[in-house]
Amino acid sequence: MKAIPNEQLLLRKVQEEDDNASFKLLFDWYWEMLFHYALKKAKSQDLAMDLAQETFINFWKYRKRIGEIKNLQSYLVTMLKYQFFKWIDQEKIIFDELDSIHPSGSYIDSTDGFKIMEFNELYTFLMDKIEELPVRSKQIFIQNRFENKTVRELAETYCIAESTVRNHLSQADSKLQAQLENNLMAVAFLSLMMA
Repeated sequence: MKAIPNEQLLLRKVQEEDDNASFKLLFDWYWEMLFHYALKKAKSQDLAMDLAQETFINFWKYRKRIGEIKNLQSYLVTMLKYQFFKWIDQEKIIFDELDSIHPSGSYIDSTDGFKIMEFNELYTFLMDKIEELPVRSKQIFIQNRFENKTVRELAETYCIAESTVRNHLSQADSKLQAQLENNLMAVAFLSLMMA
């Protein structure tokens, strides 16, 4: 999927001028892509809609603190994956509460919603590590993980065998995991990206 024309201008208007019309253009451009990506991960239309919606809600809510975004599509997909990771974590908390022999009386949600600073640090950290990959591996990894291109589509795009595409993805996964092993949150997040 190509970036929306004038994306950087629209982003600036959203971030600096609280421009609803620019936000709506970005929303309309990326909504379907995010929904389908979420559906692929969540296997539930309702959850996919919630995750995509929550991604845009948080994008708007924290627009002033996000900073410069070079690739909005990658940023939104990563934000959606973070939302999915949080949903999985939240479900575990709820099930742990339900399974508890001695319920604590009242359940208090200790999470404070979307932690944009934590997400931005994680996103920057991951993108820096992806940037260090060899050029072809990086291209294939980004198109597979962020643009949902299949192995077959990538093989056709680069005129290489599907096994070569799989090798590039495997090598990229191995290199990223090795570099991220000291950052548990990043490793957990990366494992969701690879699913």
